[in-house]
Amino acid sequence: APLGNGKRSFSSSSSSSSSGMTVGVVGAGVAGLQTIRAMRLKGHAVECFDMGSSVGGVWRENYKGFGVQVPKQLYEFADLPMDEANFGDFPTGEQTQAYVERYADHFGLREHVSLNTKVTQVKQLGDGRWTVALTLPDGAHTDRTFDKLVVCSGLYSAHNKFVPDRVSGQDQFAGDVMHTFDFRSDEQVAGKKVVVVGNGKSAVDIAVAASDAGAAKVTLLSRRAHWATPRKIANLIPFQQVFLSRLGQALVVGLRGPLPGSSPPLMTMWHALGWPLMAGAFKVVELIFAAQYRNLTGPTSPFLKESVVTDFYGYAQVLTYDFRDKVRAGDVDWHVGAIDHFTQKGVTTRGGEEIGADVVIYGTGFSKNYDLFDDATKQKLNVESDGLYLYRNTVHTAIPNLAFVGSEIATIMNITTYGLQAWWLAKLWAGEVPYNRKEAEEEVEQIKAWKRTWMPDTPARASLILLHQTHFHDRLLKDMGVAHRRRGANVLAELFTAQVSQHYDGIIGKA
Repeated sequence: APLGNGKRSFSSSSSSSSSGMTVGVVGAGVAGLQTIRAMRLKGHAVECFDMGSSVGGVWRENYKGFGVQVPKQLYEFADLPMDEANFGDFPTGEQTQAYVERYADHFGLREHVSLNTKVTQVKQLGDGRWTVALTLPDGAHTDRTFDKLVVCSGLYSAHNKFVPDRVSGQDQFAGDVMHTFDFRSDEQVAGKKVVVVGNGKSAVDIAVAASDAGAAKVTLLSRRAHWATPRKIANLIPFQQVFLSRLGQALVVGLRGPLPGSSPPLMTMWHALGWPLMAGAFKVVELIFAAQYRNLTGPTSPFLKESVVTDFYGYAQVLTYDFRDKVRAGDVDWHVGAIDHFTQKGVTTRGGEEIGADVVIYGTGFSKNYDLFDDATKQKLNVESDGLYLYRNTVHTAIPNLAFVGSEIATIMNITTYGLQAWWLAKLWAGEVPYNRKEAEEEVEQIKAWKRTWMPDTPARASLILLHQTHFHDRLLKDMGVAHRRRGANVLAELFTAQVSQHYDGIIGKA
């Protein structure tokens, strides 16, 4: 039974459910909580471990001013609306955390979660079960054993912040060096010269926040110019109406091809015939985006240099005009370049430019780490330079009782995708989803080859679904025998309006 402060009493092996299956879950964020619910609905004994002091994962704490970069209707649990924000709002981190806490309470999930409990190692036993080594809140150590294991530690973990290896001269730098995750208060930058490294959403957010906090000077330093997607295309149409409708899905497929194993066969023919037309159409989209951000020319403009769709699959970000306006007003200097070395009073770029700095903030994202697993399991996982390739981005074909929910997939509607993943997995392990290992392996190889023909070579490439999410969701639903067209007889709405989280209500625990 749970004890105070998220503590639980432990024995060496978990108790069996009526089905005889025990499931361990690592991480109590939006993926872990939905996995607990899905497994419990299938009658499994489930226990979840999280080293934090509350549920929520990445929403529990993050950089100052962090929030969701899509409107709330795209970031909801399918079966519990987000009342903390209004339709069309982009929820803050605090609102999202409150919502996640409410979800845990609404479905009574906290009793399955052990907080302040660190998973230190996972090892597969000779009989296939998993031993999970734990450090408890009081510092004591114990082991738990499970039939199946689900990793829900997320795409972004504060424990895997990526900061480049110590750059030459950093020891003599008189200022502070930190990751964006550690920027929490105005006092850290007020009155100081700040250099932000990166061009993803967190880097851009911090550059704006530092300027608002009264920094003496703010410089954003990025290796390349990347595309930002405006919240409203041409200041009129919400981006999701274009990219998350079935029509929008067809436009993306026409340009970059169908998602193997998920997109309908007709999409292969459409891509073969339609890509020249779509290439021209997306050049118009790029012109509109560049004009909206007042960034048509110069070294910081990606126009005529990078494909907006290709770039999105490496550096996706949906931004307001705050950064654009800061740059135009001279409040933020944006330079394309990289740090060559530190000096006592700042940094010098590879192009020889000297930039004064009191604080250097790396907005360089997070890395993935699989050291949790024993060597034999890591060898089976075979993590490659562009990530961990899984069947349906969920299960490894060589380790059928190990799964990843939310850890190895990125879509636009992440929170909803994780719920579908969790229910698909619960049904798979219950024998209710068809599975053929040979066919699964072939599909994984097809996806790998397809991604490597056009997606940017990043460590997260294996996880990326993004604008192909509608067909991916369709595939999960078809596997489960659920109607994938979610608007019933309303064909026009199905084709021309965006899919939103609530369209997937009535699936988990029912379908």
